[in-house]
This record gives sequence, structure tokens and C-alpha cells, in this order.
Amino acid sequence: MKDQAEILRDMAKKLKPFDFQVISITSGKGGVGKTSFTVNLAYHLQKLGKTVLILDADLALANVDIILGERPKYNLLHLLSGEKNINEIIWESKYGIKFIPASSGFEELANLPKEKQIQILNSLQEIYYKFDIMLIDTSAGISESVINFCLASDKTVVITTPDPTALADSYAISRIILNYKPENMDIGLVVNLVEDEYEAEKIYKGMNNILKEFTGKTIKYFGSLRKDKKLSESVKDRYVLSAVNPKTTYSRDVEAIANYLVEGKPLKRKENFWNRFIKNLKNLKVE
Repeated sequence: MKDQAEILRDMAKKLKPFDFQVISITSGKGGVGKTSFTVNLAYHLQKLGKTVLILDADLALANVDIILGERPKYNLLHLLSGEKNINEIIWESKYGIKFIPASSGFEELANLPKEKQIQILNSLQEIYYKFDIMLIDTSAGISESVINFCLASDKTVVITTPDPTALADSYAISRIILNYKPENMDIGLVVNLVEDEYEAEKIYKGMNNILKEFTGKTIKYFGSLRKDKKLSESVKDRYVLSAVNPKTTYSRDVEAIANYLVEGKPLKRKENFWNRFIKNLKNLKVE
């Protein structure tokens, strides 16, 4: 009798490997604006005609629903318990943004065993064909699950701010990803809370120089997010800034990054997201 991983591999072989893109949004530490960026990015990708799904992969400290101002009835906990299937827990916000909610306050979700990760993965295969892009809002910090999501994705966006601790942590996670980075997987930096583009590019070049010195590899520059007091107001009042006020500095910056991420043809990879994820589950060891 086949085990769950073998069944999943058989299913993955039947998929068209490049039907859609997976983009992970990650950071070395919390509090750098990762989830706000993910939600606003989803809005702009939809404006570009893409069908988008957000996976809230911060499983124990979920906040995609908070940024969207929503209170989903069900979440990944209901999926893992078998109470609901994947289609029943997908929630559509008032902005049309669809997302898979995680659950806050459940410590057991923070470090899922591999069989539970495969269960989620198996469920995602049932709905992948409905979307052009899946955005994965990872948890903050460095863990095997975070690195796995990033390495299996087609693109990984590392969010940082000029804060020295944020820079140090974004460098650390970038270095780990580069050490394992497969061919044709994109990784790039977005610098949040900067005064202007010059400050962001200076930070990017400084980090890239260090990465090149110690890994021999570099990451791309995906763009900057300038300071905008309207963003903190939107988080406080639980609405999507790009939808309510698309002319703000922050909204225009996210729009520029959205355009950059979808321009041109996606890089072709030999395996699809699910095959890559399964392979990483077996082989990845993050110290």
C-alpha cells in the first residue's frame, strides 16, 4: 500500500508543472511589514488580471485576516483535523482577495510534523488550477518550513527595513536560501520604510556585497517601499490601503513591484512546486 508521500508524488507527476507561479514573501524577523505587503501585492496582482490566492503560512500567529479586516469561520486547523476540506476553508475578502487562513494561538501549528505539511500540500493540489499565482506569507524567522516554502517557490521576496537587526536577519535568511538555491529560482530584496529609492538601493548593494563575499552569489533587487503614514492607519483600521487609496506612496510602490514580478516569462524549472516541496522535506536540514 502506498504511503501518503508516494501518493502525492504520483499526483504531482500528472500536473502541468508551470501552470502557475508560487511567490513566497519572507523576512528574517517580525515587524518589517511582510503581511501588509503580501495583502497589498495580492490586490495589485488582481488588478493586473491575475487570479491570486494567499496562503497564510504563519500557522500559529496568523494575521492575513486581520490586515484584510475579515473573520473567517474556518482555518487550517479545521483542515488538519479533517473537519473541513480545502475548498471549505478558503475565504474571500470584501476586496475579492482569496486566502487560506491559519490560526493564531495554537503552538502545535508552529512546527508541523512532515506528515501534516504533506497533508496541507495534498489539499492545495486540489485547488491549484483555479489560480494564476499563490502568495505564501511565511512566518518570520528561520526554520526548515520557512526555507522549504522559499526554495520550492518560483520567486522569493525577502522583506527588510533599514533597522540593523532587520538587516542582519534578512541577510541570514538570504544566505541560507542562496546556499540551497536551485537553478532558475528567483530571490530578491524589498526594502521597506525607506525615505527614498536611493536609501533602498544603498541597503541592497551593501547586503549584496556581503552575500557575494561569503557565498559567491547575489540576490536581485525587487524594489522599495517608502514611508507612508497612511499604511499604519490602514493596519490600525483593518483595510487594504491599495484598494481604498491607490494614489498613496505605499500603494504606488507596491504596484511597481507587482508589475516587476509578473513582467516577462516565468523562469522554467524542471519540477513543479509540489515535487520541489516534497524533495526538500526529505533533504533539507537548517541548523
